Amino acid sequence: MPQNIINDAQALAFVQGQAFRVNQTVYETRFPDWDFGRLIYVDTTGPAWSPGILTYTSDLSGVAKWQSGYAKDIPLADVSQDMQQKTFHLAAIGYQYNIEEVNTAIQIGASLPNRRARAARLAYTKFMYDLTLKGNTEKGLGGLINYAGVTTTIVPADGTGTATYWVDEDGVGIKTPAQIVRDVNLGLQGISLDTFETELADTILLPVEAYNYIASTPYSAATMETILSFILRTNIYTLTTGRQITIRTVRELGTAGVGDAAGEGRMVVYKNDQDYVKLHLPMPHQFLPVYQDGPLNWQVPGIFRTGGVELLTTVAFRYLDGVSQPPDAE
Repeated sequence: MPQNIINDAQALAFVQGQAFRVNQTVYETRFPDWDFGRLIYVDTTGPAWSPGILTYTSDLSGVAKWQSGYAKDIPLADVSQDMQQKTFHLAAIGYQYNIEEVNTAIQIGASLPNRRARAARLAYTKFMYDLTLKGNTEKGLGGLINYAGVTTTIVPADGTGTATYWVDEDGVGIKTPAQIVRDVNLGLQGISLDTFETELADTILLPVEAYNYIASTPYSAATMETILSFILRTNIYTLTTGRQITIRTVRELGTAGVGDAAGEGRMVVYKNDQDYVKLHLPMPHQFLPVYQDGPLNWQVPGIFRTGGVELLTTVAFRYLDGVSQPPDAE
């Protein structure tokens, strides 16, 4: 064998050692742009290879009444129970090295590059981010911004020219600060009323255009406090609980509206609590052992399993459409 050609056993051993180093480095790297974990509770407790999960929910019913001592029809309490099933699905993304890269690295004493491993990890993160937000039609999964059964309304059309927008495509404010604060509290109030004032939403997702407008626009000429800071200080959730509400931007909300507000900005209001909503990820992304899948190629498979987003009840969610005009509107 020519001295400048490495045999398969040597190459495999080298790639295995390099893959361990590369994978460890990649897993330690954070990719904040598609950080789906900041939007929802991620449940990784399920057995990795479980076919799915059954979730049981229950509700109480019964009303006490005045009763005669001779009565035979005593009011009775009852407990109703429902079951939801989520199926877990397998997905994959890995990376590879070819014989030229491996032999070159061995000959010059260099390390194998980690760019493909990073690309695989980014592809996984983007996949899960998209799944968390929009679900997947192929698997029948809903996402945070389009889950079936969530109450959807259009914010009041009392802006300039009877518009619903807080801000138009040019960044011009269409509603007054007071109207915008009202719209936010309508979403929070809806969840409170639907749960008989037992729960309050603690998270709001906004289109980038709507968020940027309220974050940079003073609430009034008499103060430099922005509309956003006013909302953070005076919203129903904060005033009731004394805790800070979470308001984040999601670019995909800029055109998420449906019906009469199709293609317009959507505000998502929800309680970010595992008792109400979670993302099933029983097997987070992991790289499998290296194997040689051809005479000139070594592959590092990567797999993960997920059941997507599950709303245990839709009463702790609200979609309010029409809060912003899409940036490419004409």
